[in-house]
Amino acid sequence: MGATNCPETPRQKMITMMYLVYTAMLALNVSAQVVDGFKTVGSAMTKSNENLQVKLDDTYANFENALKNSKDKVQADYDKAQEVRRLSTEMGNYIDSLEYVLMAKVSSTAEIHPDPENPKVSYKMSVVNADGSPNFDSIKKAIDLAGFRWLKMDELHESTNLFAAEKAGKGPELKAKIIEYKRRIKEILGEDSSSVNIALNVENKVLDPDNNPQEWEVVNFNEVVSGSSLVTLTRLKAETMNAEFDAVNTLYKHVSKGDFSFDQIAMISRPKSTYIIQGGVYETDINVAAYDSKQHFTATVNGQQLNSTDSGSVHYRTVCNTLGVQRVIGTAYVTNPDGGVKEYPISDNYFVAKPVAVVSLDNMQVMYAGIENPFTASVPGVDGRNVKVSIIEGNGKLSPGEGEGKYNITPATGCKKIVLGVDAVVDNKTTRMGAPVYKVKPIPNPSITVGGFTNGAKVSRANLASGATVVARPQEGFEFKIPKGSIRVMSLEVFVGNKPFSMNGNTFDPDLISAIKKANRGDKVYVDAKVMMPDGVPRTSSCILTINK
Repeated sequence: MGATNCPETPRQKMITMMYLVYTAMLALNVSAQVVDGFKTVGSAMTKSNENLQVKLDDTYANFENALKNSKDKVQADYDKAQEVRRLSTEMGNYIDSLEYVLMAKVSSTAEIHPDPENPKVSYKMSVVNADGSPNFDSIKKAIDLAGFRWLKMDELHESTNLFAAEKAGKGPELKAKIIEYKRRIKEILGEDSSSVNIALNVENKVLDPDNNPQEWEVVNFNEVVSGSSLVTLTRLKAETMNAEFDAVNTLYKHVSKGDFSFDQIAMISRPKSTYIIQGGVYETDINVAAYDSKQHFTATVNGQQLNSTDSGSVHYRTVCNTLGVQRVIGTAYVTNPDGGVKEYPISDNYFVAKPVAVVSLDNMQVMYAGIENPFTASVPGVDGRNVKVSIIEGNGKLSPGEGEGKYNITPATGCKKIVLGVDAVVDNKTTRMGAPVYKVKPIPNPSITVGGFTNGAKVSRANLASGATVVARPQEGFEFKIPKGSIRVMSLEVFVGNKPFSMNGNTFDPDLISAIKKANRGDKVYVDAKVMMPDGVPRTSSCILTINK
């Protein structure tokens, strides 16, 4: 007869619950370096957007001057530019509102450090109203003072709830507004729309590991950390401003034909990405804001000597091996109409991140042998289709789960450790991003019920004799899905008082039932069940009942 199970005390239950909460927190833990990376990138992109807004304001001011000098020639294109401005402002304000709502949900209070030289000095400001709604003015002030540094960037659920929740999610609405914005800009530009770069690619679907197409909003906002969503929204704001800049300058080129020319030139850097994995490549096109395809210029960028193309840009490319924020600085040399050369500064920045894989078990921080353990794997800044997962140590079966980055792993019976290899394909180069290690444990012994009664119960002879079936279940609190029918009671050893009974299966035989009917009040019924588990290893679980009448 095996050892018996004793009822848990309240203190033991509390300890068990604390352990479950702790292990769940570990499972959702995201690298602090990745979180800091999102904060740095978000702050840098916000600053870049502010710089681009200054250049946009200069362009509109040039339009105003041109209208004063030649109203008949400029009026039509000026009106179109104002419509572009209105549409872009509405689009930008809408993206800002979504970003501010998400910020308020993940961090209701902003901690500001006004003096970088004295980080211990700080003050807190609320970014929500009394009713819990976001205070846009406070949020904007917090961003102006501290960038993204005050935000909780590793929160997993608010992005999904806000953008990807069924029916109520804002993702489809955001996508629809972006598509309509692009349509209206192209309609305003007419034949010139083909020369304008409108990134904002939200229409295309992405295939998951089962080759099922996924919507743009699901890929970008469902089950991702808040830092990734906030950077995505900031990027959308930047792409909207770039589209506005290109559209307005395209319209201004009509004005500049003939006797009118720009009196200011600005340099614009357009990187493919500002978040680079170490060993990857940073690339950017640097443009003169207003250019003539017949007029080329030269530039020195981080020591490289470059010549412009007919598109009015120089292409800068460098391999990224140094971690952290990197600066792009240089000078463009533009020939004036009078033959002189004028110098214009070039400035931009990007962030290089250490190769890192974010792997989280969906239920616990350990794996269990013999059953499917669901987990999620991703690499910040890398398309999920270019992330590959394999077992590099330990025995087990790996299979795709439901959704991008979702997998199931079934460790073999007897396996003690699983090491996963997470690789990313960046610029046609496969890089090992991480190799997380997980302990593998056997499935905990099951608990049993006898005729529906649990261990320690008091039961009448009649009730026990009429419901004499033993059922095994996973322990309470075990988070993993156990395949139906994979826990089976194989045989029973039962004592009624001091009299033993043995039988196969999970049902009391007639002799045992007869003995139960003859038992005295206060007699104990000891039940040991031999149970076959999903991992193929039999276990013994026990239950003690007391006859009370």
